[in-house]
Amino acid sequence: MHKLDTRTVSNRIAQHFARAMLADGHDPADFVRHTGITDALLTEPGGRINAERHRRLVQYAQQLAPQRGMLDMDVPHWFAQFSSVAHVCFNRPTLREALQELLQLRGLIGEFDFMLMREHGGRVEIDYLSEFCPSGGAMQALANFKMLSMVVRAYDDGRPTTFRTGFMGAAPWFAHNVSECFGAPARYHQARNSLTFDAHKLDQPYAQFNAVLAPHARQHAHAELQLLRDAQRFSARVEQAIVELLGKHSGDSASLLPALCDGLAINSWTLRRQLQQEKTSFRALELRAKSRESRRLLRETKMSVAEIGERLGFSSQSAFTRFFRTQFNLPPARYRHDMNGQ
Repeated sequence: MHKLDTRTVSNRIAQHFARAMLADGHDPADFVRHTGITDALLTEPGGRINAERHRRLVQYAQQLAPQRGMLDMDVPHWFAQFSSVAHVCFNRPTLREALQELLQLRGLIGEFDFMLMREHGGRVEIDYLSEFCPSGGAMQALANFKMLSMVVRAYDDGRPTTFRTGFMGAAPWFAHNVSECFGAPARYHQARNSLTFDAHKLDQPYAQFNAVLAPHARQHAHAELQLLRDAQRFSARVEQAIVELLGKHSGDSASLLPALCDGLAINSWTLRRQLQQEKTSFRALELRAKSRESRRLLRETKMSVAEIGERLGFSSQSAFTRFFRTQFNLPPARYRHDMNGQ
């Protein structure tokens, strides 16, 4: 069976498409039916859309007439939900470092498209590749090129940078506005989506660089990115799935494993193989999940220690107590007392 795709994209992208589709006269129910993206997923603060829903969104969005609203957005609006990206990319010693950071931190926005940057003949060339629109993705490219242009122009020391843009698709009805936005006529029906600009200022010192704040902003953004990537690991999904299964099934491994495989739509061999690739195992994740859930139940419920042990699949209260003491160096009753006393 195929390996599950655990990547995600910010729900802000889905929000943009949802608003555009409503403005274009589409039925909100059609949006949910075609994409699987509910209002709850759209409005969750800092929410993420999984791979399958994003793929369905991109396919559904192909029927939407191109929108020009993205060209009018300024830096505060564009980066409103991605402040950690903005704090880094608008405060680097040089434009080169700003662009390198932007390409690294784009995972905080989404991970289903790619931008490749190279220098050639005194110019910077950036290609945009869309995973779910391999034959086009021109409007997605336009959005990403707009974001890039805002970063580049923040480092201008005089006249605004002029960008030469090329798009794989046909010219939209607002083609004139696209050319106006980038400072030069855009080309369409190209072999690739590309953005090109002069490279002479890549290494010029940025006069507004704040050396005191920069390392803190960068550390915070990269820590946020690492947390996101850790959460997207297959093993993290498996652990969370085990937590959700505890209580629905007897918590012993014999019943948890088949229920887990059914829920993830994979067989046990594939599960073990993918966990081995992340240097862990079902048993290790089961123990971690039971450790997490035992502490939560002791903190947040009035269930007895015996009831919690039974829910988590232990043969007796004493077996659960031994497990808890091994994990946390104190008995469950003492943990509950200490937590309630705080």
